[in-house]
Amino acid sequence: MKHNILLAFSFAKRDFKERYFGTGLGQLWYILSPIITIFIYTVIFSDFMKMKLNIIDNSYAYSIYLIPGLLAWTSFSTIIMRLSTSIFEKANMIKKINVPMHTFQLSIVITELALFTLSISFGTIFLLLVNQPVTFSFLWMIPIMLLQTVFAFSLGVILSLFTPFFKDLKEAIPIVVQLWFWMTPIIYMREMVEKKYPSLLVYNPFYHFVHVYQDIFLFAKSPALSDLITIFLISFSTFILAAYLYKKMISTIKDII
Repeated sequence: MKHNILLAFSFAKRDFKERYFGTGLGQLWYILSPIITIFIYTVIFSDFMKMKLNIIDNSYAYSIYLIPGLLAWTSFSTIIMRLSTSIFEKANMIKKINVPMHTFQLSIVITELALFTLSISFGTIFLLLVNQPVTFSFLWMIPIMLLQTVFAFSLGVILSLFTPFFKDLKEAIPIVVQLWFWMTPIIYMREMVEKKYPSLLVYNPFYHFVHVYQDIFLFAKSPALSDLITIFLISFSTFILAAYLYKKMISTIKDII
């Protein structure tokens, strides 16, 4: 087990090095990418479009609302998309070396969690620059990010197990992920749908994560105990299901890839 974890970190390190290999700025893109994302949405929505929320007294209120949800969704959706095709992408390596598939999948999660952490760090710096309060409640971001990553990892593993049997999933998953994004109040306010379409919130697992991020960024508000319990149950019930399916299906998958 320890050997596989160390291998996962080794693969993640190689992924970091190879992602922007050959580009002019190289690994500097890891820093530039979240900064550019935050800058674009700040300039477009808070400056050019003059969008402002009345819930807090800050001219960058909409950007403050938008940024944590977008950064969280980017990490969440990237993990799902990468994991869903990971068995196909690592098929040759799996055949050549005796390394469990979950080691490669864990390396993807390590990479994306590191990038997510970097992005949220720049998001927090943005708050300081626009005079938005940053308090100890922001420490709650750490367990919420970890639980979100567990959920994304588990869901991605489940999808990866079924993709070899149902090839159409490879094409369907990006469409479903895109629909999921628009069904989650990231761009728009949750008040716009909670009365008319409450099921979009109640039965949308990612909503339970994103509204906690938004409350922390907007109000420096610690999550309620009910939110923490919900997030924990979502993450670990999905993880248990993923572990069960992996154990049942992985040997069959190795025979068909």
